[in-house]
Amino acid sequence: MKLFYKFFVIFILFALLAIPDNKNSIHVPEKDGLSSYERWWGKYAQTLVKYRTTGKQNQIVEYNKQRELLKKQLDRLLLELTEPDHPILDSINQQVNQLSALVSLVPGTIHEFEEDVATWRKLVKYQSRYWDPSSDYASERLFQFIIEGRLAFESALIQSQGNHLQWNSPKEMTTDHSLAYHKYQYESGDIIAFSTNSKDDSYFSIFKELPNVTTHLGSIYIKESVISVIFIDHEKGLVLIGIDEFIKTIAPNGVILRLRNDIPDLLRNPLLPSLAASTIHNMALNGQYKYDYSFDEESHADLYDWELIRKGFQQHDFSLEGSLYTRNSFAMNIGGANSHHMPFELELDHRFIIKGEWHHAGLLFEQRLLTAATSTIIENQSHQDLISYIKLPAYRIIKFYSILIGQFGVSQPIPSGVSAQSQLIYDELNTKQEKLLSLLKPALVNYEKKQKHKATYLKIMQKANEIMAEQKGN
Repeated sequence: MKLFYKFFVIFILFALLAIPDNKNSIHVPEKDGLSSYERWWGKYAQTLVKYRTTGKQNQIVEYNKQRELLKKQLDRLLLELTEPDHPILDSINQQVNQLSALVSLVPGTIHEFEEDVATWRKLVKYQSRYWDPSSDYASERLFQFIIEGRLAFESALIQSQGNHLQWNSPKEMTTDHSLAYHKYQYESGDIIAFSTNSKDDSYFSIFKELPNVTTHLGSIYIKESVISVIFIDHEKGLVLIGIDEFIKTIAPNGVILRLRNDIPDLLRNPLLPSLAASTIHNMALNGQYKYDYSFDEESHADLYDWELIRKGFQQHDFSLEGSLYTRNSFAMNIGGANSHHMPFELELDHRFIIKGEWHHAGLLFEQRLLTAATSTIIENQSHQDLISYIKLPAYRIIKFYSILIGQFGVSQPIPSGVSAQSQLIYDELNTKQEKLLSLLKPALVNYEKKQKHKATYLKIMQKANEIMAEQKGN
């Protein structure tokens, strides 16, 4: 009888631990996002198919025609100020989309296109300085043009079958706080927005419509001719690493952002960026900061990417801006819908200019596959499908253990700020993602052999959904 009661108590405890949290652990945004992939990716795919069916000579003629039109419009934009609803902005954006497809068909044009897109993004950021900063519509338009310009270039690069490409900035004089590396002129206080080759990029937010959006921020620090990058790592916390190792092992894709030297803050204090970098460097030397999985901007011991950069500049009376309109409007968030600043928001801040970018086409394509697989799983399965009621009690025990050992500074199996249920869902997503990718990749290989070009992101999404539908039917 005693044995029966023991089993009964264990069963009751197990049943209680298996009760899921009274909330949806995955937030899926509404369909009214800023830039639906059906619209942009659809136009790109249609243009690509349209021009692939024409002869090589026609492709060259059309490319030259479209590029000449784009250059004329960019020259016009350089000479006038526009409101966010001006027709010329949509016209240029459409030209960039069309050229993106043509560039992949006409050899030797990727670098020209690189310059054109860089000019377009630079001009639209300049125009945005005079738009109403409180307007959601203005924020939406700036986001659309900046991000879709990147989508166009990345798509052209992937379809061109290239591998590496750097966006070079003009050479500048070296100063006490700057140093050249890989053709870039870095300055202490520059910010790097980057994505990593780690699956942890999708730990909390999956950007279905923007598969290669930057998900991390780091600070450049230069001392005694040594360039270092300081960033917050999911597992190691605040990390200081040499620029060479950073680019080779951490950030295959990145953007260098720098404060404009004509803004009032820099006119008052020209050393502001380097002072902020020194503050962040001192924080790294203390070694006490961990990744803030709860995205609590009021916490002091833990930081996430935006908090790290903000804290460094805030010490010197400079506040980072973020667009309330774009924040989390299209991110699938694991763990809830709590709003937090996204790293790519800094690209939209008109006070920052883009000094350079580097890309790895192979890894850009891999990230598209990962994003398509993960977002397809989330959209085709219910919240309950991702919760194993057998595993949930074990995860809660592991979470309790994590809290205990966390008191002694030991690495936690489930990090602070992550619930047992969220960790379970993340692990289940990873398992399903690997299974879907094992079916998706061969399907795309067959498609690409027949079509003689890399699958567009729209086609990747379509194939992923087809496979999910087949699995449901079986």
